[in-house]
Amino acid sequence: MKSIKVSRRKFLANSTAALAGAGLTGIIPANSYPQDTVKSKIKDYRTLGRTGFRVSDIGCGPVMINDENLLKAILDTGVNIIDTAEFYGNGNNEILVGKSIRGFKRESLFINSKFIIAKSDKKDDIVLRVRKCIERLNSDYLDGMMYWNPSSQEEFKNNEFHEAFNQLKSEGRVKYCGISCHGSEYPSAARENMEQIICGAVEDGRFDHVLFVYNYVQQEMGNKILKACAEKNVGATLMKTDPFNGRYLELINTVNKLKENNSPVSENMKYRYESAMERQKAGEEYLGKVGLSDPSARRKAAVGFVFDNPAVSSVFISLRSFDEIDPYISLSGIKLNAGITQDMKWLKENCNHLYCRHACGICESQCPYKIPVNTIMRYHHYYLGQGREKYAMQKYNELAGAKLEKCAGCDGKCESACPYGVSIRTLLQAAYSDLGMV
Repeated sequence: MKSIKVSRRKFLANSTAALAGAGLTGIIPANSYPQDTVKSKIKDYRTLGRTGFRVSDIGCGPVMINDENLLKAILDTGVNIIDTAEFYGNGNNEILVGKSIRGFKRESLFINSKFIIAKSDKKDDIVLRVRKCIERLNSDYLDGMMYWNPSSQEEFKNNEFHEAFNQLKSEGRVKYCGISCHGSEYPSAARENMEQIICGAVEDGRFDHVLFVYNYVQQEMGNKILKACAEKNVGATLMKTDPFNGRYLELINTVNKLKENNSPVSENMKYRYESAMERQKAGEEYLGKVGLSDPSARRKAAVGFVFDNPAVSSVFISLRSFDEIDPYISLSGIKLNAGITQDMKWLKENCNHLYCRHACGICESQCPYKIPVNTIMRYHHYYLGQGREKYAMQKYNELAGAKLEKCAGCDGKCESACPYGVSIRTLLQAAYSDLGMV
């Protein structure tokens, strides 16, 4: 990704004009938010690996926040780690973070920002981009400078990136180096999986903290990464910790809608639909029986599961409204009990077919049309789990090459290749219904 070729004055002027329409330029008085909705406080702080920084177990990914007072309210609960990115809103999210942290002691916060690094990027360009990030954050420094989603270990060994980091660190402009991974955008770019990349980065020794996918369904890669992090004292932060996005039962309605619209499917596909529907209905009945049909109960169990691993430092949660603050912050410090553990086991065994593992990509090599299954499933996660419908639809429609219309008459080589028994074509049809504006 090339650096933005505009002056700082012009950038800030354009950003201010854009933010004025979003209500971020001081129209709402500072710290003006409904105090009675923010009752819970962070109960647990964990050490972020060798950084030594004590971070809140619940962290904030503010990608969906467009009101600085919402982020201020979140910080008032004791949340002290924020994960943003240079490319969130073309830098506007960093500006929002900068406005929101006014009034808080800067040294009490850990601010991480992610950067897309291209092979052609030069050290001086990367240094300039990070300096502009720090300006947008209205800060003197950045805690975490994170390499975003490389597709191989070779990529994160980029000398230009590491030389830029070393220079910025020597200047006191950045403190720690990080890396994130959630899978490649296209099958052709999938050279190594998430486990290989993050574990490779931990072994490399130059990365102080990592960000990756981990949840009670997708444990295999995450367990190995967390073990490596613990051994090397690398801080581990997590994303996508609720495998069913808190909206699991909505998939039933989506599939029903497909059938009602008489979407053309082969006999094999029809069988797959019926099979998936039977398992979904069984799951719905069980969830209701054990009290997990309530999204908040499933969310509590999902977060409790990851907190059970002492190698986990913080879980990034993307909040969208003041009403979500208390339900999420109340999860801080929760512990699993025997009943919840049993429920998680049942969900993994019986609803396994509904969750396409983030950063997996095993099936993609078998697709004759080279459809980016992992990327499409991630966009559908944004649509269903995060409520970012317009963004998810936009990203899907920007994808190059073959899309999901090719799946209708396919014999399902992806499902044959999946070791987890995921109903990939059913989930892809649901994604197509939502993202493709069918």
